[in-house]
Amino acid sequence: MKSITKTAILTGSTGGIGLEIARSLAMQGWDLGLINRSQEKTNFQLEDLRKSYPNQEFVGFVANLMDVLDIRRVAAEIGSRYAEVSALYNIAGLLTEKRIMSPQNIEGHFAINTLAPYYLTQLLRKELSAGATTDRHSVVVNFSSSAMNGVKDLDVATLTNPESIGGLMGAYAKSKAALTAVSHLVKEELLEDGILIEVVDPGPTKTSMTGSSDGMPWFLLLLRPLIFKSAKFQAQRLVDAVETAVTEKKSGLFISEGRQKAYPSIALNKHSQIDIKLLLDTQVQLFAVEDTQKDAVN
Repeated sequence: MKSITKTAILTGSTGGIGLEIARSLAMQGWDLGLINRSQEKTNFQLEDLRKSYPNQEFVGFVANLMDVLDIRRVAAEIGSRYAEVSALYNIAGLLTEKRIMSPQNIEGHFAINTLAPYYLTQLLRKELSAGATTDRHSVVVNFSSSAMNGVKDLDVATLTNPESIGGLMGAYAKSKAALTAVSHLVKEELLEDGILIEVVDPGPTKTSMTGSSDGMPWFLLLLRPLIFKSAKFQAQRLVDAVETAVTEKKSGLFISEGRQKAYPSIALNKHSQIDIKLLLDTQVQLFAVEDTQKDAVN
């Protein structure tokens, strides 16, 4: 018999919109597994949640989501802890104008914003499928950005190591476009396992990421006090919109600022979708093989 308690896994939950989404879900009675890079910040968040909701379970997992091998490790930890997962919120993201490379030599925006959510979803498919019921599907929520509306061309061959980074409208926007595209492609595949997938664009949000000049255009920093909304406001309408999609058993929706909208055209090119998925699968398989060989030697 299925348990009544629902468990959600969140990445990037210790600040900004991730923090508010965790609070919103906890208020609704969810148990939460929180994946973050900082042990200290995660412990502080866990202490706060446990104090506010003593009858629910909150567990912290520490991982570097820029590292493919660390994603594998933390997914295995989650699988050992939970037999069923009802929701996966892939919130963690990177925005910078600097070139940062992952341990596998993948450009940071693509590693965290595209590869990490895709790979974590694949690794937790068994638990997500087990978390689905006759009346309610499990759901994966991938975070996109309106920045991708400025992407005119998506050269898949350069995503893992672009010539320039370019801040918000460069590698960041392209990594979000790539995630949106591949999310649209895999919706039918996931649905076979009882898993819905939704892509969300929270809209302009006041967070530490959008308040920094590292990657944010100067004109948006000037407009931020006027047009950017609070993380609490954006989180609540995002959670409500996802809940509506799950209740209506709709998969593959693009939800922008709390409303269902048409996908940006850059994410609907079928050839690009297939090429992006092939790129992601190739990266995952490549480093999984290397890791297996390393273990064999040791």
